[in-house]
Amino acid sequence: MHLNLGTKAETLEALLGAGFNVPKVFYFGTEDWQYDPDDILNSIISEFSEYEAIVVRSSSIAEDGHEASAAGAFESILNIDIRDRTALKDSIEKVIASYDSSKGDQVLIQPMISNIEASGVIMTRCLEDGSPYYVINYDDESGKTDSITGGSGASKTLYIYKGFSLSDFNSNRVKKMMELVYALEKVFPNIPLDIEFALDRNLEMHLFQVRKICTVKNWHPNVESIVSTKISFVENFVSNYFQKRFGVFGERTILGVMPDWNPAEIIGVTPKPLAASLYRELITRSTWRKSREIMGYRKNVPEELMVLVAGRPYIDVRNSFNSFLPADLEPEIAEKVVSAYIERLDNNPQYHDKVEFEIAATVYDPCFDENFKNRYPGLLTESEFNQYREKLLELTNFNLKPENTLLPAYEKIEQLKSRQKTYPKLNSAINFFELTSILRSLLNDCIEFGTIPFSIIARHGFITESLLRSLINKNGISRKRVDEFKRSIETVSGEMSRHFNEICSNSAADEAAQKDFLDRYGHLRPGTYDILSLKYSDRHNLFSNVSRSQVTVQMHKDFVLSPTERRNINKILSESGIKSVDADIFLNYAAKSISGREYAKFIFTKNLSLVLDGLALWGEKIGLIKEEVAMLNLPDIMDSLYSHLDSSVYGHYEELVRKGKKQYELANYFKLSYLIRSSADVYVVPQHRCAPNFISSKRVEAPIVKVSSTSTESEELAGAIVCIESADPGYDWIFTRKIAGLVTKYGGTNSHMAIRCAEYGLPAAIGCGQLLYEKISSAGFCCLDADLKKITPCEMQ
Repeated sequence: MHLNLGTKAETLEALLGAGFNVPKVFYFGTEDWQYDPDDILNSIISEFSEYEAIVVRSSSIAEDGHEASAAGAFESILNIDIRDRTALKDSIEKVIASYDSSKGDQVLIQPMISNIEASGVIMTRCLEDGSPYYVINYDDESGKTDSITGGSGASKTLYIYKGFSLSDFNSNRVKKMMELVYALEKVFPNIPLDIEFALDRNLEMHLFQVRKICTVKNWHPNVESIVSTKISFVENFVSNYFQKRFGVFGERTILGVMPDWNPAEIIGVTPKPLAASLYRELITRSTWRKSREIMGYRKNVPEELMVLVAGRPYIDVRNSFNSFLPADLEPEIAEKVVSAYIERLDNNPQYHDKVEFEIAATVYDPCFDENFKNRYPGLLTESEFNQYREKLLELTNFNLKPENTLLPAYEKIEQLKSRQKTYPKLNSAINFFELTSILRSLLNDCIEFGTIPFSIIARHGFITESLLRSLINKNGISRKRVDEFKRSIETVSGEMSRHFNEICSNSAADEAAQKDFLDRYGHLRPGTYDILSLKYSDRHNLFSNVSRSQVTVQMHKDFVLSPTERRNINKILSESGIKSVDADIFLNYAAKSISGREYAKFIFTKNLSLVLDGLALWGEKIGLIKEEVAMLNLPDIMDSLYSHLDSSVYGHYEELVRKGKKQYELANYFKLSYLIRSSADVYVVPQHRCAPNFISSKRVEAPIVKVSSTSTESEELAGAIVCIESADPGYDWIFTRKIAGLVTKYGGTNSHMAIRCAEYGLPAAIGCGQLLYEKISSAGFCCLDADLKKITPCEMQ
C-alpha cells in the first residue's frame, strides 16, 4: 500500500486507516470553526469523552510543504482537560491565531498520550546534506512528548547507516523505532521522512507526525552513492586496523577524537587535508613517541598516533597507552595493563577526553596505589603490581628533577627562538622549488627544536596536574588554594593580554606600540594548523572598537605555602616515595611546567605560522589560491624536492586538489562517533554526551556569544559567556574583552584554554561535547556553575 502525504491531520488519518498506531484523529477547517464553533466543540467533547486530556495541534497548509517547512512555527496546546469547554475553546482560538490565514488550514484534535518511556524525532536522511543515515533524536528522561520538537530537555542522538540490519540491534527501544521507520518507508517509498513518535513504557509505539524532509533541494545528488560506495571500505579498514599489531601491547584498540593529542580540539573533526597532514608531520607521526622515550617511557615500534578514518582524524588509544608504559616493564605486565586500560575505556566512554586521569596511569602520584587497585582489582599479582609501581615511581622521580628533561627542553625552545632570527624572508625565494626548500628547513627545525621539546614540557604539565590532584585528594592542600596557585602563574598568553590592555587603555598609544605587539604576537591564529585562519597581524581590526571598559586587567598575586600546607605536602610526598622534590621545589617545578608549556607552544607556532605563510606563497607561485592549497597533503608538496613531476606543475597539483576536495567532502558526509570501539561503530553512531572539565569555583549567569575563527575582534564580548569549539591558543584575544566565562566543545583539563581560565580564575566548562555545546551555544543565556559542576541554558533575563 502506498499513501500520499497531505496536511498533518490528513496524513495521520490515512496512516490510522492503514493500521499504524496513531492516536485518535479529529480535525476541522478554520472556515468551519468560524461558521459554527459551538457545534465543533460539542463534537470534540463527544468524540473524546473517554479521555481525560487532549491536545490541540496545528495542521496548517504552510506547515509541511515539500519545498519549505514551517514546523514549530504554529501553536500546539497540550494537556487540555476535555471537561473544560472554555479552555478547549481558548486553545483552538490560540492555535488558529498563530496561522497566517491560509485557505485550507486545519486544527487537529488528539488524545494526550501519557506513560512515556521515550519520545523524539527520526529523520530518514541527514537533514543538512542528505547522507544515508537514519537520525534518531530522542528524550528518554523527561517523560514529555514535545521535549525534542520544542528544543527543551535532555536528548540523545543516534545515527544509523541505512544498510544496517535490524537484527543487529541490541536495544529493544531502538528496534521499535526502526520497525516504525521501515513500515513508513514502505507506504511512502523514495520520500525522505521526518517522523515524530513516542514510545510508552509498555514499548507501544505512537506515531504523531510524518512529513517530507524539505531540505532535499540542498543535497548533493550523489551523496547516498558516495557514502554507500565507501562505507564497506571504511568498515574493512577499521576491522583490519583493530587487529593485533607486531610489537604493540593490547589485543585490540579503540579510536577516539579526544584522547591524548586530541585532534578534534587542535585541527577539528573534519580538517582539511593540509591541516591534518601538518599535524601528522609535526606531532603524531613520531614526535609524540620520541618525546616520551626521552622522558623514560617505553621505546615503542614506529607506530603513528593518529589515523584518518574516512578523512576524520582519530587517536589510536592502544598506541597511546603503550607510550605511557615505563621503560623496561616486563612484557607480561605491559600486556595486562594496556588491555585493561582499553577495556575500561570501552566500558566508560565518557572518559574519552580524560584518559590520563581516569584510565591510564602515566605517572606515579600519591593516589596511585588506591586508584589502580580500585579500577583494576586483581589485574596484577602483588609482585607485578610492585614492579609496575616502582617503574612509574622511578620515572616520576627522574622527571621531577628539572635538570633531567624539563630544562633541556626549555633550552631547545630557546635555540629555536634564536634560529628564527636567522630565517630568510619567504618572498626572497625566486621560485617554488627554492621556497619548498626553505619550508622543509622550517619544518625540520619546528620538530627538533619545537614540537619535541614542547611535547616534553606538556607532559610535565600532566605530571604536575596529576600530583596536584593527588595532593588535594590526600588533604595536603585545598582545591581553592591550588586555584590560587594557578592564578599566580603568569603565562606568555597572560603577558600578551597585559600588553594588549596597555595599548587599548592608553589613548596616546601610537602605531609603533601596535607594531611592537604584532611583531611579538602577530603569528597567532585561531586555527593553528589552518592556512585559511587569519593570523593576528593580518587582522586589521584587532585594536578597533575596543573600549577601556572591555579590557580585562588581570593581577597575578604571589603564592606562598602556609607552614601547615608545606608540612602536609612534604609528608605525603615522602611517604609515597617521591624523594626528588619537596613541597617548595615541586611548586617551582609545577609553575615552570605550566608556564613553559604555553611558552613552548608560543615559540614553535611561529615556525608553523611561517610555514603556512610560505605554503600560501608557494600556491601563488604555481597558480593556486589558499583554499586550494588547503586541500593538498603536505608530503605531496614537499615531495617535489625529491622527484620531478610528470606533468605541468599546475596540472599536477590541480589534480591533487580535486582529490583532496573529494576526501574532504567524504569526511563531511560520513557520520562517525567520538569513539570507535569496533567496526560496527561505522554503521551505528551514538553521539556521546561528554562531562565538561570545570575550571574555578565560581558561578556566573550571562548572555551567550558564539565566536568562530572568522569572528571579528570588534565583536562585543564584555560580560558574556563565550562559546568556542576548540581550545586553540589563537583565541586568546577573547581574554582581552572582559568576558564572564568560557565554554568550549573540545578540550581537556590540561588544554590551553583550561590553563588560561585557571590563570584568570575565570569560570569555564572545557570540552562539553557536541550535544551539550550545541545546546548551550544556541541558548540566549546560560548559568555556568563551576563549583557545582553544572552548566544549563536558560531564557534571556
